[in-house]
Amino acid sequence: MGKHSKTGARSMSVRTYLAAGVTAGVTSAAMAGIGTLMLDFDAAPAPVTHQIQLVNDEDVLWWAQFGGDHKNKKINAADAPADPKEPVFRPMIGDGGWLYGDGVDAADDCTGTACNGGNAGLLGGNGGDGKKGGSGGDAGKWFGNGGNGGNGVDGVNGGNGGAGGNGGKFGGNGGNGGNGGNGTNNSDNVVDNPATEADESAVNNSFGGNGGAGGSGGRWGGKGGNGGDAGTATSKNGSAQGGKGGKGGDSGEVGNVTAGNGGKGGNATTTGTDEIAVGGNGGAGGSSELGTGGSGGAGGDATGNNDNDTYGGDGGAGGSTKNGQAGGGGAGGNATAGAGDATGGDGGGGGEGTGIVGKGGNGGKGGNGTSTTGTGKGGTGGAAGGGGFFGKSGTKGANGTGSGAPAASG
Repeated sequence: MGKHSKTGARSMSVRTYLAAGVTAGVTSAAMAGIGTLMLDFDAAPAPVTHQIQLVNDEDVLWWAQFGGDHKNKKINAADAPADPKEPVFRPMIGDGGWLYGDGVDAADDCTGTACNGGNAGLLGGNGGDGKKGGSGGDAGKWFGNGGNGGNGVDGVNGGNGGAGGNGGKFGGNGGNGGNGGNGTNNSDNVVDNPATEADESAVNNSFGGNGGAGGSGGRWGGKGGNGGDAGTATSKNGSAQGGKGGKGGDSGEVGNVTAGNGGKGGNATTTGTDEIAVGGNGGAGGSSELGTGGSGGAGGDATGNNDNDTYGGDGGAGGSTKNGQAGGGGAGGNATAGAGDATGGDGGGGGEGTGIVGKGGNGGKGGNGTSTTGTGKGGTGGAAGGGGFFGKSGTKGANGTGSGAPAASG
C-alpha cells in the first residue's frame, strides 16, 4: 500500500519559385539562380527535439495532492543508446528535400530524437510521421500537411505520444497527436518499510502516457489535428492513473474550417488493496476563428475492486470560436468500485463564442459513480459556453448519477 491518503478534494512566393523554371527541363543556370536566391535560408533546419519519456511525471501525481504522507518515487528508464548521426546533406527536391519535398518518416527501430518525423521542404511538402512518441514534422511554409505524432511506448509506465506537425499556410492540415502508451504493472507486491524515508511500495503503481497535441492548421483553410488518446494504466498491487488526452490543434484563421478534437483520457484499473484508480482527464478542443471549435475529449473511466477508491477523469473543455460554433465539452469518466467509494468525473465546459455572432458550446455530461457497498457519487455536468452578442449560448451538461450504500445524489 502506498503512503497516500484517499480523502480530500480533487483538485520567397510560389509564383517566383515556379518562374525560376524548376521543372524537368530546367537549365543548370536556372538551378544555380535558385541556389543563390535561397542562400539566406537554412539548408538543413534543425530537427525538433522530443524526449522519449517512459515515466509520466509531467504533472503532479494525482494522489500526491492529498494531505497524507505519500512520498513520490520515480521509476527511471534505462539510458537509451546514442542517437544515430543525421545526414550531412539533404537533396534540394524530392523526399527529404530542403527546398521542396516531403519530410522523412522516422524509422521503426529509431531511438531518441531520431524518432521525430522530418520537416518538409522550405516551400512545400508534407511533414514526416514520428515513431515511438516522436513528434510529427512540420509541413512546408506554403503547402502540405503536418506529420502525425508517434504513439507512445507501452511499459510499466506508458510513454507520451508525440505532437502532430503544423500544416502549410495554404490549406495545410495539422497532423494528429500520437496516442499515449499503455502502462501495465503485474509485479509482485512490494510492501513499504515504515522505517525508511523512501516509499518502497511506489514501484507497484502504474501510469498511462499522455496523448500528443494535434498540430495547427494552415492560415488559409487548414484543419487542426486531433489530440492523441491517452494510454491506460493497470496495476495488480498498486495505484493506477490514466494519461491525459492531447489537446486538439487550432484551425486556420480564414475559412469555415474545423479545429481538432481533444483526445480521450486514459482508463485506470487497480486490483490491489487500499489503493486508488484515477481516470485521466480528456484533452481540450482546439479553437477556430470562423469555423467549429474542437470537442473536448472524454474523461477516462476508473475501476477498482476490494476497498479501492475510484475517480473518473474530467472531460476536456470545448474549443472556442470567434464567429462560428464553439466545441462541446467532453463527458466525465465513469467510476466503478467494490467496497470503496466511486466518484464520476466532471463534464468539460462548452467552448466560448467570443465574437459578435459566435455560438457557445454545450457542456459535457458528468460521469457516473457506482459502488457495490461503498458510496457512489456522480460528477457535475460541464458549464455552458457563452455566445457572442448575437450568438446563442450552449446548454449545461447533465450531472452524472451516483449509486451505492448509502445512496448518493447525482
